Amino acid sequence: MKNWKTTVGGIIAGAALAVDPLVQAYNSGAFTGKSGAQLIAAIAVVLIGVYSKDHDVTGGTKPQS
Repeated sequence: MKNWKTTVGGIIAGAALAVDPLVQAYNSGAFTGKSGAQLIAAIAVVLIGVYSKDHDVTGGTKPQS
C-alpha cells in the first residue's frame, strides 16, 4: 500500500465494478466469459489503486543505500 487515499479509491472503484459480474454469476449459477472478464477488470482496478501513489507523494519511505 503506497498511499491510503489511492488504496481506498481503488477499493471503492473496484468494488463498484465487481458488483454487476458477481450478481450475474449468482443469478446464472456460474461465471460466463463476460462476467469473468468484468470481475478480472474489477480486480485490476483494485490492484492499480493499491500499488499507485498520489501526485504529491515523492519517493518511498526506505532510506537510500
